[in-house]
Amino acid sequence: MTTEGEDIQEVKSEDKKDIEMEEREKMLNVENKAQEKPVTEATESVEDKKKEILESMEMKPKKIPIGGIQMPGFFTRSKSKDKCKEDAEQAEVEGTELINKEPENKETTENQKRKIKLPGFLNISKKSASEDADKSGEPKEKKSLIDSIRIPIVSVLSRKKNQPLDQSAQAGLASMETLDDKSQNELKKVDLEESKDEKDAEKQETEVPEQTWRQKLMAYRIAISALLLFILLIIIIIIIAVPGKSYPASPPIKDGRFIETITGCGKVEGMLEDSAFAFRGIPYARPPVGDLRFKHAQPLNRQEFCQNGTFSAHNASQSCLQIDGAGALSGAEDCLTLDVVTPKVRYDNPLPVIVLIGADSLMGGSPGKMRPSARYARSKDVVFVRPNFRLGALGFLALEQLTKSEYPNSSGNYGLSDILEALKWVQLNIEHFGGDKTSVTLFGHKAGATLVTALATIKGADKYFARAWATSGGALYPTKPLAEYEIDNKSYLEGLQCDSVDCLRTLDAKKLTQAVQDTWRKPQPDLPSPSEQPLKRHEWLVVDGVILKENPATIWAEPKDLPVKLVIGSTAQSGSSNKLLMKHTNWTEDLVKKHVTESFLAAKNLTQLALSKYPATYKGLSEMISDIRTVCPLYAITTQMHNVPFYVVTQPRGVQNISDVDSDVDAILGRYEPKTPEQRRYVSAMQNFFYHYVWQGTIEGGFTPTNRVLVVGQDVLPNSTYSHCAFWIENNVVLSYAALD
Repeated sequence: MTTEGEDIQEVKSEDKKDIEMEEREKMLNVENKAQEKPVTEATESVEDKKKEILESMEMKPKKIPIGGIQMPGFFTRSKSKDKCKEDAEQAEVEGTELINKEPENKETTENQKRKIKLPGFLNISKKSASEDADKSGEPKEKKSLIDSIRIPIVSVLSRKKNQPLDQSAQAGLASMETLDDKSQNELKKVDLEESKDEKDAEKQETEVPEQTWRQKLMAYRIAISALLLFILLIIIIIIIAVPGKSYPASPPIKDGRFIETITGCGKVEGMLEDSAFAFRGIPYARPPVGDLRFKHAQPLNRQEFCQNGTFSAHNASQSCLQIDGAGALSGAEDCLTLDVVTPKVRYDNPLPVIVLIGADSLMGGSPGKMRPSARYARSKDVVFVRPNFRLGALGFLALEQLTKSEYPNSSGNYGLSDILEALKWVQLNIEHFGGDKTSVTLFGHKAGATLVTALATIKGADKYFARAWATSGGALYPTKPLAEYEIDNKSYLEGLQCDSVDCLRTLDAKKLTQAVQDTWRKPQPDLPSPSEQPLKRHEWLVVDGVILKENPATIWAEPKDLPVKLVIGSTAQSGSSNKLLMKHTNWTEDLVKKHVTESFLAAKNLTQLALSKYPATYKGLSEMISDIRTVCPLYAITTQMHNVPFYVVTQPRGVQNISDVDSDVDAILGRYEPKTPEQRRYVSAMQNFFYHYVWQGTIEGGFTPTNRVLVVGQDVLPNSTYSHCAFWIENNVVLSYAALD
């Protein structure tokens, strides 16, 4: 045992000597280094280092410095090989301070070395350390000095990553100064166990590429958007520029005068007329003959009802059977056709459509002035449509036998059904003629205006047209139930000696037309006679329950807008007539006063008052008749309507210097021949007034609920009332003696 103890002591003494020798060598190296290179302010003086080494030789216990880690740029390092060697030697000397005084703790130190993990920026490669040791000529045992560095690093790992080092840790950084450059460059990663914080750090590192991609996308979002917009613009240009399967905007003109288009019944061919295109006589409903007589208009909804091949719409067909004011018979029973006049036959930029409804009375005089003008279709950029419709007995007769033969039980108003069927045809086909089916204006004159006003009140009228214009029409509408009209019309049936529906449908159409009694015919406009009984006058329109389900006056008296927009008007002397003019070669003042005295006004003691309000001339007499029969009755019903303007044309023309019943229609359709600057200005004002309404659906001229009367002379001027209408209304002349149609 003694020999064994002595051997141990001898080994220890020899180790101690070796250590002392090594320490001396390191002291010399330190002195040499101090002479060759000045240390930084954080480095201790050479004397202090000597003192520290001597104290370490006495094996005094020392505190373990905190984290011997060299931060970049903290110390100035020499990059020469000699300096690297000196640094390694100095590190070896300083590394002795890190060795525990008691050897029994060696196993604990070894366990700690296994558990220590340096931060990611330190990675000591054992191979590099050994190679560096070989190059410097130092023994391989010096690798333990590098390993010994790991012990104080435990204190660093106990800190949080973002916690700053304290002063003691900064002082301990000097221990790494002596490491060579190669070792320091390789202190980046140590393959030790992963901590929880480092796992989170690696997780964040895996997410960095996605965040970077999104950030880059957001950074270049403006450039990307501009690029996408540019590509889209290029695609649109290519689509527009590259021709695909296209159709011509307008069909070709054949032989310099003919043009084709299509309808629901096949092709139709029209003709070039005054730089526009006219299609005349196009069927829009089945012929109202045979079993279809005294029935509402039937549509052309089957191929067998249509023509074969292309229909030649070159010439207008005959109008419907009628009796004019002079008693002459004209027209045909098979008459449900229409004319279309359009400035162009194409599908782009469709034009407003004007449907013309004209008749002097509900017995005849159709179409009167309401004939489409090719020149005005072109100059005003509108499409004109003029349908024929049934008149007289064939168009409006209401009889009990006819009512019972139909379901739902009804009769009369066949002419109204014709107009509605023509409007349906327009909705289905007008686009093939360059028209806009959503912008249809129904334009009526005289008895046609009476029908237009009635149609403007029916439920669902907006399915057929958007707006209406009625001039110089009637103001009285049926108030009696259908059964009463059927009783009133029995006398007509007795005159025919025909008492069944079959008989009525087999009789000659002309005989049916001419069998109308004289009292059913519309008289020429004049002052009411003393014997006139307004309540006993014949009324053609009836509340049939199918088309007119209520009295139109009941509809327009409601405090709301009508189903469609409506304008009502007349002319100041619409009651003038050739019959009245020809009654006297020269209408003197005395003749005018005599005519007024012989009228119904004498019985009402209104003669002198009436003469005081109107001049005793033919023009003054015509204006008085107009106010009683047409102008003031129309003004009266518009005051009952909601938001319906009323206009009166006052600009005179002709030899008699009056504003006759056709003055507004002629100006609108281009048939007014102005002779003076005032008349030319009037024509311009009237056309702007009408066509602005057709195009825009609004009224120019300052129309307001308080100024609802528009006086059209050289300009359109608003007024709150018109002329002497209040006088006639207060004396119960209007509406009692108003014209029926």
